[in-house]
Amino acid sequence: MKNLKILGLALVAVFAMSAVVASGASALSPAFTSEGSPTILTGSQEGSDVFTTHGGTVTCTTATYEGTQTGTESSETEVTPTYSGCTAFGFVNVPIDVNGCKYVFTANQSMHIVCPAEKSIEVTAPGCTVTVGTQTPTGPNTIEYTNIGAGTTMEVTLDVSLSGIHYIEHNKGSFPTCSFPTETTTNGTYSGHAKVTGETAAHVHTGITWHA
Repeated sequence: MKNLKILGLALVAVFAMSAVVASGASALSPAFTSEGSPTILTGSQEGSDVFTTHGGTVTCTTATYEGTQTGTESSETEVTPTYSGCTAFGFVNVPIDVNGCKYVFTANQSMHIVCPAEKSIEVTAPGCTVTVGTQTPTGPNTIEYTNIGAGTTMEVTLDVSLSGIHYIEHNKGSFPTCSFPTETTTNGTYSGHAKVTGETAAHVHTGITWHA
């Protein structure tokens, strides 16, 4: 009987230690955190964002991102990009239609492009349209998050460097200019820097952070 009691106490101790370890592991998992829920996320380009294909480069004077995080902690966040003032392959005022596609950033520092069925991001330059669909760039890729500010003014900056982006060129108009039309090409790259801010539904600044 005495041995059974000792065994029971030992099992209780093991289970308690397991719970503490599991709790500690959960707390240390990479995550995006915010002071409230839901949190409206807005991001803006800082410096130059550059998307490169074998046909040339795409740059925009303005790139913004919008999304909503539900809960005060999340392993990933989803934002919708918007681009304007774009120059592509030597042509100015080139439209970029994201067609409902979103960027999914994970707290463990990866990124995915997610589009609705049969949709893709379209860069429509004279003579050639480039489409970028749902994918995880094959890399090597680097995404760095940095917390800035304090308290309710905490924000997160993103430094993104992607390679192995898959895209397809589509000839357009009477003077097509695509190099490899209809083929899936995998040498696309993207680099950029952005700052993301959190707000409440009442548009009051709320702190957001990332932890590894």
